[in-house]
Amino acid sequence: MTLVELKKVTKIYITGKVEYEALRGVDFTLSEGEFTALVGPSGSGKTTMLNIIGGLDSATSGSVWFEGEDITNWNANRLSELRRIKIGFIFQSYNLVPVLTARENIELPLLLRNWPSDKAKARALELLEAVEILDMANKRPDEMSGGQRQRIAVARAISDKPALILADEPTANLDSKTGNALLVIMEKLNKEEGVTFLFSTHDPRVVERANKIATLEDGVIVNEKVIERVSG
Repeated sequence: MTLVELKKVTKIYITGKVEYEALRGVDFTLSEGEFTALVGPSGSGKTTMLNIIGGLDSATSGSVWFEGEDITNWNANRLSELRRIKIGFIFQSYNLVPVLTARENIELPLLLRNWPSDKAKARALELLEAVEILDMANKRPDEMSGGQRQRIAVARAISDKPALILADEPTANLDSKTGNALLVIMEKLNKEEGVTFLFSTHDPRVVERANKIATLEDGVIVNEKVIERVSG
């Protein structure tokens, strides 16, 4: 089933009298269960594309579809509700709440979705175990390494089992060992829980695990490749 579809999407930023066309008529489809890498040089429009899919930014022209609905002209409240229920975000900069513990950072979006506190706590502990840092449950972000913070960000993003995870350069600040461990966890979530992932990335380790690779250059998708991965 098609989860996301972009149809002739353009995005123009205007600064003073200068116009910059970040996306130029992008057509793109993302299906449920995919583990897709969006690659291309810096400035090619990858982050802009993720932000438009996630409703954090709007297209200048064209249309954006999510689960068969045209969300292009949805207002801020409807888009916020879509993100709250259907989309998880993993950012390069982690975006954790500094005064909250690891467990509380994961609990927070669940409590905002009206989960009972005991169930939110149980889910947070379950996810901390899944990302292999249960022992960090009561630590705050400034007491963790970059890799540990990113694991918390992953756990938070998948806490309420969203339909889609948008991951913007999630391994960029991590060393090789930590990055690989995190990718193994995300790949497992994709295969075992059916979570769809779309990565913006320069990391060949992400590309090696992807089952679809889309290449973006100068705001245009110039190539898409589906790859059959053999398990085992």
